[in-house]
Amino acid sequence: MDNLIGILIVIAIIAFQTFCGYIGNRYLGMILPLIFIGFVIFFFFKGTLGFNFKDIVMPFFGPLILALTYDGGKRSRKDKIKKELEKMKAKDISNKEQ
Repeated sequence: MDNLIGILIVIAIIAFQTFCGYIGNRYLGMILPLIFIGFVIFFFFKGTLGFNFKDIVMPFFGPLILALTYDGGKRSRKDKIKKELEKMKAKDISNKEQ
């Protein structure tokens, strides 16, 4: 049951970041990376982070992955707009020929 909840949380985080990128809201897109960095700082000062590979690398990759997820949503929106513009241009050209 705990694994299912963890998976659902990860899916929700990915969906939220992608949605924020899709609508282009930078402020909403920075909420989760800032929360992640806040947790890292909290756990560092609490003393639960050690000096092993995982605890050193993950604070760098977490915000990077969240930023890339945001960027993926942003690219998705740009691609959709580009396809719609191409359809409009093709329709406009076909109307001019008639």
